[in-house]
Amino acid sequence: MKSKRFKKKHKGIAERKTEVKRKRDVPYKAVGLASLLWLTVTWLFFGHGIVRHIDLAEGQKAPASITASVDFDCENASETEFNRSKAAGAVPPVFTIDPVPEELAIQRISIIFDRLDEIGNTTSNQQQMVIDSMNDLLLGSSVKTEELIAAFPTNSIRLTKETLVAGITAITSRGILSDEYRMTLFRDAPDRPLSILSADSTAPKTVTQNEIYSTRNAVLAISGRINNPEQQKLLKRLLPQYINDNMRFDEATTELRRKEAAANVKPVMQHYPRESLIVRAGDPATKQTLMLLKAHEKKRIEEQEMLDQIMEIVGNSVLLLAGLIIASVVLRITNPNMIRRPDKILLLIILSLLTLGLTRLLTYLSLQYSLDYQHLLTYLVPTALAVLLAGILLGSSVAICLGFWTSFATAVFFDQSFNVFALGMIITITAASSVRNIHRRSSLFKAGVFVCSVKVLYVLVNVILTKPALPVWIGQVSAAVLSGMLSTIFTLLLIPIFEKAFKITTDITLLELSDMGHPLLQKMAIQAPGTYHHSLMVATLAQNAAEAVGANSLLVRVCAYYHDIGKMAKPEFFTENIQHTENPHDELSPHMSALVISSHVKEGLTLAKRHKLPQPILDAIEQHHGNGLISYFYHKARQQAKEGGGGSMNDMINDSDFRYGGAPAVSPEMAILSLADASEAAARSIEKPTPQKISNMMDDIFAMKIRDGQLDYANLTMAQINVVKQSFIFSLSNMLHGRIPYPKADDLKSNQSPKKSASA
Repeated sequence: MKSKRFKKKHKGIAERKTEVKRKRDVPYKAVGLASLLWLTVTWLFFGHGIVRHIDLAEGQKAPASITASVDFDCENASETEFNRSKAAGAVPPVFTIDPVPEELAIQRISIIFDRLDEIGNTTSNQQQMVIDSMNDLLLGSSVKTEELIAAFPTNSIRLTKETLVAGITAITSRGILSDEYRMTLFRDAPDRPLSILSADSTAPKTVTQNEIYSTRNAVLAISGRINNPEQQKLLKRLLPQYINDNMRFDEATTELRRKEAAANVKPVMQHYPRESLIVRAGDPATKQTLMLLKAHEKKRIEEQEMLDQIMEIVGNSVLLLAGLIIASVVLRITNPNMIRRPDKILLLIILSLLTLGLTRLLTYLSLQYSLDYQHLLTYLVPTALAVLLAGILLGSSVAICLGFWTSFATAVFFDQSFNVFALGMIITITAASSVRNIHRRSSLFKAGVFVCSVKVLYVLVNVILTKPALPVWIGQVSAAVLSGMLSTIFTLLLIPIFEKAFKITTDITLLELSDMGHPLLQKMAIQAPGTYHHSLMVATLAQNAAEAVGANSLLVRVCAYYHDIGKMAKPEFFTENIQHTENPHDELSPHMSALVISSHVKEGLTLAKRHKLPQPILDAIEQHHGNGLISYFYHKARQQAKEGGGGSMNDMINDSDFRYGGAPAVSPEMAILSLADASEAAARSIEKPTPQKISNMMDDIFAMKIRDGQLDYANLTMAQINVVKQSFIFSLSNMLHGRIPYPKADDLKSNQSPKKSASA
């Protein structure tokens, strides 16, 4: 059983080359997920029937004439508004009674008559003091103290006071309205009623103006309660100083009652027969026009037969399916591996539903709450959100396919609107190209600025064509900018979530890991300086080669930094870290040495997982040696076996004991890293390196890798492999160049005019 597994694992090179890996022609998981997406979007958009999107704003010119396809009733906005204004105008103004003027008047009148009473009941020595205080009270009045003393005998003062206080209370409780209010609120309607809201009542009491006193009439009414003509005459001069208006206009309550009255007015409905003109092409849309369009659409849906509704939904769903198929075909052409990655397909579905779900939510809010921004929906649709996320997470080609699908689906939802589709594709191309080489999170805002600029430019082009009113296109520009910036902000917030959930490593994360201050790299620089320097050289080789063949050079460079971190477990067992000390392998058998050497792959994976490094770096650690042969110790073991004699050498030495436990490279980047690692290590063994020696060694290393099957799954053509090899030769020739020896200090002293040495 063991020999069968061994033979299967280590097939001959010819057998491996002729073996064809079987693949299913139909990616059933991708088809199933796509079908689920299609059904979900169909239900999301048309699950509650089809509602026409009214892409017309008040003041905007109608692009075409629209006639009614059914009989319908609609509110006459102008008539309704007139009736409501009339009802609101009929509501009388509400006043409240202020108790302060009454209290002050009673207090002052009581004090005056109390002083009069004291004058008649005091001695002559004290009378003058009371008279002086009376003069102070009457200051500013035309009435003199002597007149009051003469007009009101002592025996009538108390009765007069009680009569006046009762009169003030009775008159002020009914209300005293100032002449100012009469001239402002009732100038156009002197007979207009009014409402009084007193402190002890919950509902206003409506009265006519004849029932309300003016200040002058209040004085006459109060003084008229006194029967003596002389006293009446004197009181008419005294009371105006103390009797003031006490009615205050309650603007808030009045406005509330008027709004309630207007709201209770039923809309004036008007009948519109079939074929009647709703709006003529070129005419500016009014509020009435928009109401007619909404009422007509609602009636059309109500009268539409169930079969017609079903057929209309089926037709739109077929359009959605066609758009999804087109996007899938383009995706399969531009990125064939993506179709066979269910996790990536699921991510695309989530991103598309994110955009389409927000689109449906915006339209729902607009219709459910009668929000007047349907003409802004075209520019509020967050098409850029899915495209920006897909471009960063999966690449620009995938983002364009996703943008096409979301734009097409949104256009179908908006009644097959070419305007929506065109804007969506323009945003898609802009967003996908803006994030193609994005390496910093801050650079994402530049992409957002580009998206906003394109949307604003599109709005201005539409302004030229449709000539909407200024508030309309200002609102559209604001909606375009708002949508673009919110898409950018949400992209920035969602990237780490999707990276974590789908184990995707973006260039942004890679650039953060390329910081040489990372704890692992700093630790390697201290514990294994030779390995650290080797990793830097490999990174340079691999990056240059990746750029030459169009691979992800940033990914290769960062993976090169970390590919040998496992050597930190036993750094002294690796050649680059052995400096002026005995080689520890001299004391070990070849089998044990091979085991120590190969263990750095396992140690590296453990260390990378402990520091939560992303999957591409784990792949680099596992694949940079693949399952290749540790040739030095393998040949050393064969040599020892040969010298020891006894039996067949092939039976005694099993090459599987001298192989790394990793897997062959499965991407161009990992293959380039594997070749760069082997090439850099081998090039250091060349004595007096020359371009020819380096070239010969590269030929041997590349041939060995190909023979050993380490590049079988790397998706590299022979032409690309040759480009990588030439890049290595060029880079190594420059790295390992020789220098002209500098003259010694003694030679400089003996030579009076030394020549400057030059470096090669």
